[in-house]
Amino acid sequence: MYAPLHYQVSEYDCVPTAFINAVTYLFERAEIPPMVISHIYLYSLDTVGRNAMFGIGGTSKYAVRMLGNWLSSYKMKKFSVYTEFLEKYEVSLKDGSRIHTCLQDGGIALFNMLLKPKEEHYIMALGMDDETVYFFDSYRRMSIRGMKDKASILPCEDGRSPNLKIKRDWLSQETSQRFCLGPVHLRECLLIWRTS
Repeated sequence: MYAPLHYQVSEYDCVPTAFINAVTYLFERAEIPPMVISHIYLYSLDTVGRNAMFGIGGTSKYAVRMLGNWLSSYKMKKFSVYTEFLEKYEVSLKDGSRIHTCLQDGGIALFNMLLKPKEEHYIMALGMDDETVYFFDSYRRMSIRGMKDKASILPCEDGRSPNLKIKRDWLSQETSQRFCLGPVHLRECLLIWRTS
Protein backbone atom coordinates (compact mmCIF):
# COMPACT_ATOMS: atom_id res chain seq x y z
CA MET A 1 0.00 0.00 0.00
CA TYR A 2 1.25 3.46 -0.91
CA ALA A 3 0.92 6.16 1.76
CA PRO A 4 -0.23 9.74 1.07
CA LEU A 5 2.36 12.50 0.75
CA HIS A 6 3.09 14.82 3.68
CA TYR A 7 3.01 18.55 4.38
CA GLN A 8 5.57 20.47 6.43
CA VAL A 9 4.97 20.86 10.15
CA SER A 10 7.08 24.04 10.44
CA GLU A 11 8.53 26.85 8.31
CA TYR A 12 11.92 25.10 8.14
CA ASP A 13 11.42 21.40 7.33
CA CYS A 14 10.91 21.51 3.55
CA VAL A 15 14.02 19.37 2.88
CA PRO A 16 13.25 16.46 5.23
CA THR A 17 9.61 16.55 4.15
CA ALA A 18 10.65 16.48 0.48
CA PHE A 19 12.88 13.46 1.15
CA ILE A 20 10.15 11.67 3.10
CA ASN A 21 7.76 12.38 0.23
CA ALA A 22 10.30 11.07 -2.30
CA VAL A 23 10.56 7.66 -0.62
CA THR A 24 6.80 7.66 0.09
CA TYR A 25 6.12 8.28 -3.60
CA LEU A 26 8.58 5.69 -4.91
CA PHE A 27 7.96 2.88 -2.40
CA GLU A 28 5.06 1.18 -0.69
CA ARG A 29 4.81 1.74 3.05
CA ALA A 30 5.99 -1.80 3.91
CA GLU A 31 9.11 -1.37 1.73
CA ILE A 32 10.48 1.70 3.55
CA PRO A 33 13.01 0.75 6.27
CA PRO A 34 12.92 2.75 9.53
CA MET A 35 16.66 3.47 9.05
CA VAL A 36 15.79 5.60 6.00
CA ILE A 37 13.31 7.75 7.92
CA SER A 38 15.78 8.09 10.81
CA HIS A 39 18.65 9.24 8.57
CA ILE A 40 16.53 11.75 6.68
CA TYR A 41 15.84 13.61 9.92
CA LEU A 42 19.35 12.98 11.27
CA TYR A 43 21.03 14.75 8.33
CA SER A 44 18.48 17.56 7.89
CA LEU A 45 17.99 20.94 9.58
CA ASP A 46 21.74 21.31 10.07
CA THR A 47 22.07 25.08 9.69
CA VAL A 48 22.74 27.42 12.60
CA GLY A 49 20.87 30.73 12.80
CA ARG A 50 20.66 33.63 15.21
CA ASN A 51 21.60 32.91 18.83
CA ALA A 52 23.11 29.54 17.79
CA MET A 53 19.68 28.08 17.04
CA PHE A 54 19.86 24.90 14.93
CA GLY A 55 17.67 24.57 11.85
CA ILE A 56 16.55 28.20 11.59
CA GLY A 57 18.14 28.37 8.12
CA GLY A 58 16.67 25.01 7.12
CA THR A 59 18.95 22.40 5.58
CA SER A 60 22.25 23.07 3.83
CA LYS A 61 23.05 21.90 0.31
CA TYR A 62 25.91 19.87 1.82
CA ALA A 63 23.40 17.94 3.92
CA VAL A 64 21.19 17.39 0.85
CA ARG A 65 24.20 16.02 -1.05
CA MET A 66 25.27 13.82 1.88
CA LEU A 67 21.75 12.46 2.34
CA GLY A 68 21.51 11.73 -1.39
CA ASN A 69 24.84 9.85 -1.22
CA TRP A 70 23.72 7.90 1.84
CA LEU A 71 20.40 6.92 0.24
CA SER A 72 22.19 5.76 -2.90
CA SER A 73 24.54 3.52 -0.90
CA TYR A 74 21.92 2.09 1.50
CA LYS A 75 20.60 -1.12 -0.07
CA MET A 76 17.94 -3.53 1.14
CA LYS A 77 16.12 -6.28 -0.75
CA LYS A 78 13.05 -4.10 -1.34
CA PHE A 79 14.66 -0.67 -0.98
CA SER A 80 17.28 0.64 -3.37
CA VAL A 81 17.63 4.01 -5.09
CA TYR A 82 20.10 5.76 -7.34
CA THR A 83 20.65 9.50 -6.81
CA GLU A 84 22.44 12.30 -8.63
CA PHE A 85 23.11 15.76 -7.18
CA LEU A 86 23.06 18.55 -9.76
CA GLU A 87 24.07 22.15 -9.26
CA LYS A 88 24.49 25.41 -11.13
CA TYR A 89 24.35 24.91 -14.94
CA GLU A 90 23.52 21.20 -14.56
CA VAL A 91 20.07 22.22 -13.26
CA SER A 92 18.35 22.50 -16.64
CA LEU A 93 14.79 21.80 -17.73
CA LYS A 94 15.66 21.41 -21.43
CA ASP A 95 14.50 18.32 -23.27
CA GLY A 96 17.15 15.63 -22.93
CA SER A 97 18.60 17.10 -19.70
CA ARG A 98 19.23 14.84 -16.70
CA ILE A 99 16.12 16.26 -14.99
CA HIS A 100 13.94 15.69 -18.05
CA THR A 101 15.27 12.13 -18.44
CA CYS A 102 14.75 11.33 -14.75
CA LEU A 103 11.13 12.48 -14.77
CA GLN A 104 10.44 10.65 -18.04
CA ASP A 105 11.91 7.44 -16.51
CA GLY A 106 9.61 7.53 -13.46
CA GLY A 107 12.09 9.14 -11.08
CA ILE A 108 11.54 12.30 -9.06
CA ALA A 109 13.51 15.53 -8.73
CA LEU A 110 13.93 17.53 -5.52
CA PHE A 111 14.48 21.17 -6.51
CA ASN A 112 15.73 24.15 -4.60
CA MET A 113 13.66 27.08 -5.84
CA LEU A 114 12.80 30.62 -4.80
CA LEU A 115 9.51 31.30 -3.04
CA LYS A 116 10.50 34.94 -2.69
CA PRO A 117 13.60 36.77 -3.94
CA LYS A 118 15.56 35.80 -0.79
CA GLU A 119 13.61 32.76 0.43
CA GLU A 120 14.62 29.31 -0.85
CA HIS A 121 12.39 26.23 -0.71
CA TYR A 122 12.76 22.54 -1.59
CA ILE A 123 9.98 21.04 -3.68
CA MET A 124 9.40 17.65 -5.37
CA ALA A 125 8.85 17.43 -9.14
CA LEU A 126 6.78 14.45 -10.30
CA GLY A 127 6.47 15.12 -14.02
CA MET A 128 6.98 17.49 -16.91
CA ASP A 129 5.40 18.12 -20.29
CA ASP A 130 6.30 20.55 -23.09
CA GLU A 131 5.09 23.61 -21.16
CA THR A 132 4.69 22.70 -17.48
CA VAL A 133 6.45 21.06 -14.53
CA TYR A 134 4.18 19.29 -12.02
CA PHE A 135 5.13 19.31 -8.33
CA PHE A 136 4.01 18.17 -4.95
CA ASP A 137 4.74 21.18 -2.72
CA SER A 138 4.98 20.26 0.95
CA TYR A 139 4.22 23.86 1.97
CA ARG A 140 0.45 23.77 2.08
CA ARG A 141 -1.14 26.79 0.44
CA MET A 142 -4.66 27.50 -0.76
CA SER A 143 -3.78 29.99 -3.49
CA ILE A 144 -0.93 31.82 -5.20
CA ARG A 145 -1.41 35.53 -5.82
CA GLY A 146 0.08 37.47 -8.69
CA MET A 147 1.23 34.42 -10.65
CA LYS A 148 -1.58 34.14 -13.22
CA ASP A 149 -0.69 31.63 -15.95
CA LYS A 150 2.77 31.08 -14.40
CA ALA A 151 2.10 28.98 -11.28
CA SER A 152 -1.15 27.57 -9.97
CA ILE A 153 -2.53 25.22 -7.33
CA LEU A 154 -3.93 21.85 -8.42
CA PRO A 155 -6.48 19.72 -6.54
CA CYS A 156 -4.78 16.75 -4.88
CA GLU A 157 -7.70 14.61 -3.83
CA ASP A 158 -5.83 11.29 -3.66
CA GLY A 159 -2.95 12.70 -1.58
CA ARG A 160 -0.33 11.48 -4.08
CA SER A 161 -0.86 13.66 -7.14
CA PRO A 162 0.78 16.97 -8.04
CA ASN A 163 -0.66 19.94 -6.13
CA LEU A 164 1.24 22.67 -8.01
CA LYS A 165 2.13 23.38 -11.62
CA ILE A 166 4.65 25.92 -12.88
CA LYS A 167 5.36 26.92 -16.47
CA ARG A 168 8.76 25.63 -17.60
CA ASP A 169 9.89 28.94 -19.08
CA TRP A 170 8.99 30.81 -15.86
CA LEU A 171 10.64 28.19 -13.62
CA SER A 172 13.85 28.30 -15.70
CA GLN A 173 14.44 32.03 -15.16
CA GLU A 174 17.83 33.11 -13.83
CA THR A 175 16.39 36.15 -12.09
CA SER A 176 15.28 36.29 -8.45
CA GLN A 177 11.56 35.91 -9.13
CA ARG A 178 8.98 33.98 -7.14
CA PHE A 179 8.52 30.29 -8.01
CA CYS A 180 11.60 30.02 -10.23
CA LEU A 181 15.01 28.34 -10.04
CA GLY A 182 16.70 31.72 -9.84
CA PRO A 183 20.37 32.67 -10.31
CA VAL A 184 22.59 29.84 -11.54
CA HIS A 185 24.92 29.96 -8.51
CA LEU A 186 21.96 29.07 -6.21
CA ARG A 187 20.63 26.17 -8.26
CA GLU A 188 20.64 22.65 -6.89
CA CYS A 189 18.59 19.54 -7.54
CA LEU A 190 18.68 15.93 -6.36
CA LEU A 191 17.43 13.27 -8.76
CA ILE A 192 16.14 9.99 -7.29
CA TRP A 193 15.29 6.81 -9.18
CA ARG A 194 13.98 3.58 -7.66
CA THR A 195 16.29 0.65 -8.58
CA SER A 196 14.79 -2.25 -6.59
